[in-house]
Amino acid sequence: MYRILVIACLALTGCDTVPDTTGTGTPTADPADLSKLGGQIDKSDQRVAASIAVASENADKPGVVKAELGVAAAYLPKPDQTHLDYVRNRVARANTEEYKRAEDAGRKLLAVIDANFAKAEQDAAKNKKALDDANCEISKLRAEIAQAKKDVVTWTCAGIGACLALAAVALAWMRQILGALACAAGSASLLAFPSLVETPWFLPSLGGLGALCVVGAGIYLLWTRNPPQKPTEAVQADAPQEGKDG
Repeated sequence: MYRILVIACLALTGCDTVPDTTGTGTPTADPADLSKLGGQIDKSDQRVAASIAVASENADKPGVVKAELGVAAAYLPKPDQTHLDYVRNRVARANTEEYKRAEDAGRKLLAVIDANFAKAEQDAAKNKKALDDANCEISKLRAEIAQAKKDVVTWTCAGIGACLALAAVALAWMRQILGALACAAGSASLLAFPSLVETPWFLPSLGGLGALCVVGAGIYLLWTRNPPQKPTEAVQADAPQEGKDG
């Protein structure tokens, strides 16, 4: 029953929307890190593309071509021997159709890379949102559990405090003043405990209540040891003296 109430409270007072904690089911990098990496890759790609474009524009200037291709190579990894042999053989064949197929394959691979990177960014964003929603739900559940614990303490203290208050009234009616004071002090302590326990006033209040109990007990003990005489007892005590005087 309590879980149902907690779920209902989360539905009414939870996060901005219904929490979606499913995610993608696979770990992903932080969206901010992916975005930073994407920006760095784009910058590198643009520098390489620009150097190659300018080298093509200055094909009649070998010095410019060599310099720009050197700059482009600086942004790229060193090719392994397998790929070097593949390209050298293509140059040796000098087949126009093969060059066209290589260009098409390059464009397709670039499109696949861009699509995969975009999907990775979407997955990372979805996982981050799912994690944020899960953390929000956990925070709400922890708050509900903490409040439930406080409620248990509050109602327990209220119940016992009420019983002690009734006991104090009954003892006072039976003239058991010391017991009545003790029950009243206990009742006041229990009723005030939930409100004061987490405040700076708890210890001062506890000390003040203890001092009040000590003072009350002292007054009661003095009163019981030296009770005031009733008027009838005083008259009876004086009656024999009046007979002797007569």
